[in-house]
Amino acid sequence: MGVADIRVDFWQGERFSIDELIDAAIRGGRIYADKQLVVTRTLEPYGLRFSGEIDITNSDAVPQSLSMAFVRNGDMHLDVSGLIFCDINGIRSFVDAAEAMDGGRLMLHGLPALLQKVMNVTGWSDIESLVLCDCKAVDP
Repeated sequence: MGVADIRVDFWQGERFSIDELIDAAIRGGRIYADKQLVVTRTLEPYGLRFSGEIDITNSDAVPQSLSMAFVRNGDMHLDVSGLIFCDINGIRSFVDAAEAMDGGRLMLHGLPALLQKVMNVTGWSDIESLVLCDCKAVDP
């Protein structure tokens, strides 16, 4: 993947310079930040890291972040080990993204136990394109 193939999408609750945006697209970095949630790109493996809290005030950041980093015909890795709270809208956004995968899987790394229980009880963990990884979270 060359620099021309990378989309430089970003929005935020605070301002970032163009250099920071390019750095996020090429080397990994913040693509969303507000007072409760920070979303950063990961490069090995390719995906996103969610840290903080997802609730009604910022739940729209989840599908927007996922759409910016969407992978075709491959796996998308999400490190969610840094989430301290995630409401049902945030969880549903992960499920919707998994259902929209085209030939790949959405791999959730480091899913907190309570969120795993919600995914199991609702049956969302049975979605073929959604994998709840028992492995460690994605390395920074």
